[in-house]
Amino acid sequence: MERALVATPTADRSRADRRAKQRRAVDQTATGLLWLAAILVVLMLIAFIGYLFVLGAPWITWHFLTAYPDHSGTLDAKTGAIQGGVGPEIFNSFYILAMTLIFTVPVALAAGIYLQEYERGGWFREAVQFSAESLATVPSIVMGLFGLLIFLQYFHLQFSALAGAFTLTLLNLPALMRVTQEALAGVPQTYREASMGLGATKWQTIIRSVLPSAIPAMTTGVVLISGRIFGETAALIFTAGTSVASTGAFDWNPLHPAETLAVHVWSVKTVGYSDAIPVGNASSLVLLVVVLLFNVAARVGGRYLSKALTGKSS
Repeated sequence: MERALVATPTADRSRADRRAKQRRAVDQTATGLLWLAAILVVLMLIAFIGYLFVLGAPWITWHFLTAYPDHSGTLDAKTGAIQGGVGPEIFNSFYILAMTLIFTVPVALAAGIYLQEYERGGWFREAVQFSAESLATVPSIVMGLFGLLIFLQYFHLQFSALAGAFTLTLLNLPALMRVTQEALAGVPQTYREASMGLGATKWQTIIRSVLPSAIPAMTTGVVLISGRIFGETAALIFTAGTSVASTGAFDWNPLHPAETLAVHVWSVKTVGYSDAIPVGNASSLVLLVVVLLFNVAARVGGRYLSKALTGKSS
């Protein structure tokens, strides 16, 4: 009897030790798999960038980045270099991006503030949220066809930078509105209570207390969405066109055709010129580098603004 009583705690400790070892083994296995998945993602990104860099870098020159596109489809007979360039396409990409943000940011900011700070519940808020979520699921090519029907055929804008910017505004408005809501929701409620406790009005509280704390997150979202706008293709094929204005490499007229860099990559591959491969590879590399710069700017700019406006580093 005494032996049995003495052996029981020892057996319990042995079972507990085995369970602890099993839990540690499972934990280490799960941790290893997560690390492996993260490393694979990084390696795939490095491999993709490196492969595109090897294909496109030899063709990139200052002439290529600034010159007007050449539609002969042939390489230079003496140097073997690309005869044309993508100067207008790069300009049009930034031009349409700027117009899209000018149209999108004020509306998305106002809608996000209203839904998060004023309309906390009710059928109207649910209707707006449902409409925004439904609009966000529309494929970009469908939105491009919608822009073709409305802005080109109904309003007679023709293929133009303005029609492309209006279409991209509809495409990215729900995402930017959601970014504004999430940024405002991340501001502690105590900020609002303290401000209103000092006698500030609702609007003063939003402008002076809530928005400055939400700006870093909103800036990060805007920059990331800017990268998406810069790389958009399908919606712009039907609205901005697949050609550039003949008036010059850098045309500020928003009613002229405005082929972007992403559309140019699709266009040269579709037409099938003899220089389609080098032009496509070089253009793709430029597009990739710009989008990566947007992502880096979002990270660095968000941290800088967070530290500057709140005194805390994220």
